Amino acid sequence: MSRPDMARRFLTRLSWLDPRGKTMTAQPAEKPHRLRRLWRGTEGSVSVETIIVVPLLCWALAASVVFYDGFSTRYHAQMAAQTVADIMSRETDLFTEDYVDGMNDVFDYLVDSRMPTRIRVSSVIWDSVNERNMLQWSYGTHDLSALPASTFELLQAGDLETLTTLFGEETGFTFAGATTQLPVADFAERIPQVLPGEALLVVETFALWTPFANVGLGQIRFNPVVVVRPRFAPWVNFEGIETVYPEDGYEVVWTNDDDDDDPEPEPDPEPEPDTVTSFDFDSGVTTGWTHDTTTGNSAMGGRFLGPFGNETYDRPVQLLIDAGGARRTVTIAFDLLILDSWDGFQPQWSDAHGDTLTIMIDGEPISLDAFDVGVSGFYRNARYARGTVGSARYRMRMTPTRLGSSFYGASHHDQVWRVEIQVENAPETFNLGLSAGTDESVSNEGFGIDNLDYGSAPLRDNFTPVPSRPQPYDHDAHTRFARYEGCPVTDDAAPWFIIDNDDLGHGYNNALTFERIAGGTTAIGRCNLFHSYPSGFISAEPQFIIRYDNQGRSGSSRQLQIRMDDDNNGYTCDTVLVVRGPDGLYIYNDDRRNRYGWIGQSDWNATLRLGNAQSGEYAVWIGTYNGRSCRSRVHIYRY
Repeated sequence: MSRPDMARRFLTRLSWLDPRGKTMTAQPAEKPHRLRRLWRGTEGSVSVETIIVVPLLCWALAASVVFYDGFSTRYHAQMAAQTVADIMSRETDLFTEDYVDGMNDVFDYLVDSRMPTRIRVSSVIWDSVNERNMLQWSYGTHDLSALPASTFELLQAGDLETLTTLFGEETGFTFAGATTQLPVADFAERIPQVLPGEALLVVETFALWTPFANVGLGQIRFNPVVVVRPRFAPWVNFEGIETVYPEDGYEVVWTNDDDDDDPEPEPDPEPEPDTVTSFDFDSGVTTGWTHDTTTGNSAMGGRFLGPFGNETYDRPVQLLIDAGGARRTVTIAFDLLILDSWDGFQPQWSDAHGDTLTIMIDGEPISLDAFDVGVSGFYRNARYARGTVGSARYRMRMTPTRLGSSFYGASHHDQVWRVEIQVENAPETFNLGLSAGTDESVSNEGFGIDNLDYGSAPLRDNFTPVPSRPQPYDHDAHTRFARYEGCPVTDDAAPWFIIDNDDLGHGYNNALTFERIAGGTTAIGRCNLFHSYPSGFISAEPQFIIRYDNQGRSGSSRQLQIRMDDDNNGYTCDTVLVVRGPDGLYIYNDDRRNRYGWIGQSDWNATLRLGNAQSGEYAVWIGTYNGRSCRSRVHIYRY
């Protein structure tokens, strides 16, 4: 069929007869409105949808990446802040600008971002008068403003406007901007309760994040805040900033009646003795003494008991003391003569334990004092010791009365010290003993005793009973002091050092050096002394106690360091140190490191740096990492 025939047939099918019998043909409908025609048209619909949807898809994709990057950056900033704060919590040394700036570099590395960052570290203590926290010090890296001293006062009053003005007038999204440097709104609420005698470290980290695409977020400041307690020190000072000390409203652990704030407390008034027994040795009477050698000396105005030397190390010179009954206080006083060339703690001239003299009660040491013929440095200072032995409590004071002249033997300078001992709740009878730990003969290093008096009186009414103690498991090979199992007890007998700031040399080569036995049987972690679980084992009694006077110095001039050294980088005697400071809180160290890691090669000798050391008493325990006993030297100096 041809195309014209097909068209004709199609038109025929579209025709019909109207009622009048006429054939009608379909006519085209009226053209619709142009907008309606556009709406009903289907030509080009895919292109239109693409134009509308693709931008939305691109925005959604960019927003997803931006949101992911933002949450990822926030997460890494939070983790990095916690890591940096954890590192800082392990410090016992002074914080410095270089150290905190270095921690900012660590933060940058952990965040792994090129965005600008800052760190602000603040030490927070409690102000009991105003019942709010207060700043001990604050420092911001790279010119970030430190927290103003009135921060907590303004936060408590809700005066953010004044606080903002303290950070300057700049308003831009930079670290010069006042609002950028502000602490978070709930800053004060994020700090937990500050315990008496301690300070918390508040580490604020700042990261200014700018999205790589504009999806409606804008620039954001990520400001994680982490609050930590120093693990091994009650607080850590900042170099060059005058220290504001925390309030020390803690319960004092020391079982004695001294005021620890007094660097040299006076003994309680002695009760009037019922009877007094005297020895001047001029008549040669030595009744009650285990040694009866007396020597005349015109320079001393008569005779004295002695001289004695290193033979008394194993066989002390002893006097039987009769207290006259139970629950008595015995007071003893005598002149101690130190004769000729004693060498103190000088390893080239003395034994490892030094040229020392020990005072004993019933064979148990109550004091250990080194003497030096030069009588310089701490060797000139009055001596002091206190503690318990058995059920008795004792105090010993030794004051120089004659130094710098020769009155006996060789031409070396001799010394006279007045010794006063008070024994409360003394045994009814006991032996007072003196024992020399010298390494030369009595003709070159000797001692004598003169003008001894003792008496007893009833025990004072307010005497605090001595807590019962277990039997010692050992005695220190160097000091002969008893060693006990258990956690630190500061009232046990221990050697004492009375040291002024000027007595200490600067640096390791000028240190006061002596040897001690390290180790113990008690795991430090079980004693709950710290906010972490430190490793190592100690004994209950201190290896020694330092009564330190910083003489009003500040900053680097009163930086006190205690360092162990076994001559083998700690591999022979892997020591740990625990120190109880004047505030009653404990400090710990295991391995000797600088603020960036090891000092030289790996060194397992313990070292404690006490920046801005305050005056008072420092009890020192020397333990070992694995619990075994070993010898190690102690070095005390300024750094």
